[in-house]
Amino acid sequence: MIQQGIIKDLKNAIARGTFNPGQRMIEVQLCKRYGVGRSRVREALRHLEQEGFVKIIPHTGAVVTELSQKDIEQIYDLMGTLEGLAMKVATPMINNREKKTIEKFIQKMEVAKNPFEFFQWNFKFHKFMHSLSGNDRLIKFIENLQTQAHRMSLRSFYNPGQIRASIHEHRDILNAIKEINPLKVEKAIRGHYLLSKNRLVKYLNKSL
Repeated sequence: MIQQGIIKDLKNAIARGTFNPGQRMIEVQLCKRYGVGRSRVREALRHLEQEGFVKIIPHTGAVVTELSQKDIEQIYDLMGTLEGLAMKVATPMINNREKKTIEKFIQKMEVAKNPFEFFQWNFKFHKFMHSLSGNDRLIKFIENLQTQAHRMSLRSFYNPGQIRASIHEHRDILNAIKEINPLKVEKAIRGHYLLSKNRLVKYLNKSL
């Protein structure tokens, strides 16, 4: 539980800019920050590396990864295309229980107390949706991109207005699913990623 708390706090700190891109994560300072030994800090940093928040460099240590606007645009465009395709395939086969699960995730996001909690439910929402395609290769491609998008996705929810807009767009996706309209679902998902990308790029440019 302590370990998860350290990971959560470090993710939040990176997303909010407490640790800047290219900055070293000094183990001694992190040990003091959390009151734990180096083994716990190193384990947390390895977890963050797997999710794209840091890169561990030999003889240097963990460094906060840098993400260019080009990285953001390419990853969001691919996510929209692939998840849209997955849901276009899945929509005719989605049953009422699965629709209720998607709606439950949206409801959880609507009552989230902070950006990190919203981020966690948002991740589950998208992961559940693309898993419905049943296409293992497509799911693997999307999950690889999700790992790269993890950090920028969390950062985006500190952008004022992003959470409210995302909920509205998620509702549009759900409504299209309930209509059993595959093309409308695909269009709604692609539109969601496009708008999310544009909001994030605008937010990051303003914060420079």
